[in-house]
Amino acid sequence: MTYGLPAGTSITYGAPGFPEWVYELAQVFGLQASTYPGHQESERAEVGFAPNPRRQNRGIDWTGPVNKMQAFADYLLNYRTFLEQVIWQNPTTGERVGVAGGDDVSRTAYYQGDYAGHTDHVHTRQSEPIPLPKYLSTQVPKETAVGWTGDPVWLEDVLRPVLGGKLKALPDWQSYGHGDYGPIWGVMVHHTGNARADAMSIRNGRPDLEGPLSNLHIAQDGTVTIVAAGVCWHAGAGSYPGIPTDGGNQVLIGIECAWPRDTSITAATQTRERWPDAEIISMRDTVAAILTKLGVGSDRVIAHKEYAGARQGKWDPGNLDMDWFRREVAKAQRGDFKKAEPKVAVPQYPRDWTDRQLLEAIWYDLQKVKSR
Repeated sequence: MTYGLPAGTSITYGAPGFPEWVYELAQVFGLQASTYPGHQESERAEVGFAPNPRRQNRGIDWTGPVNKMQAFADYLLNYRTFLEQVIWQNPTTGERVGVAGGDDVSRTAYYQGDYAGHTDHVHTRQSEPIPLPKYLSTQVPKETAVGWTGDPVWLEDVLRPVLGGKLKALPDWQSYGHGDYGPIWGVMVHHTGNARADAMSIRNGRPDLEGPLSNLHIAQDGTVTIVAAGVCWHAGAGSYPGIPTDGGNQVLIGIECAWPRDTSITAATQTRERWPDAEIISMRDTVAAILTKLGVGSDRVIAHKEYAGARQGKWDPGNLDMDWFRREVAKAQRGDFKKAEPKVAVPQYPRDWTDRQLLEAIWYDLQKVKSR
């Protein structure tokens, strides 16, 4: 499906006239959309721009509270494949988001003279609809809906039935953390800088960031270790629909997953490394169990890169398609991966047998079962 309005179209903020997807996207992010005659009606001979021989109006301006515009711009930057243009500058922080032909040009001079005029709205140009976030739609619980308030002191009770002997816990894990949780929104997954970062190093932290750095650690062999019950320093600065700007630590349970190799990971090499099956399975089952406890769906697990990609340049967990991972978590929540109980054939005995004949037959059948 392509996108474009007739040349000369004028729609004021919030007024009718756009296709339905525009209003759905605006509702999700708490914004209003507008356009005006001559808005991106040109044909641009640049890579990443679709032909526009009919000079359709392909520009949209989106406005609303600054934090919501920032969250929207961050989303667009992370999913820029669908976009020809994004121009936005945060009037409070000065942070810029720029997309040209699907490329991130935020830190280049491409829109150098344009940012000053885009501090009260986010500008986009597109030749096809911008997709709704797959992890969020107008059908999911409202931003204030949470399934638990306070520290997740239940982690061991919830994970033990799912993980069995693969679950470990550091001593006194219930007493560690940087203060107490309030309402918990969901889960954030990360990868460690290298495979040598174990559960204890996650608790101890780094010289520049005192631990604990996450609530859980998952090793390459699928061992899950509970590190802390309190707030951990894992999210940092970022934004995401439903999460307070830069407030991810306070509303997200953090999981650090050991990178699959013993060498340090880089953005250039991450797509060549495959996650071990045992680790991915534990990641899936751990997240599914936690979200089920919280009473929310798989849309409430996000990656660090989805929250902090634009603000911090984060791209973890590397080589993990989060849309695929959320689908796997949803399957686990439905019980799709539970092993079916083996069916035991029940012998059928003639109804007219005497008690002695019946007892003898049952005894012989039991001997057969024991011999197997």
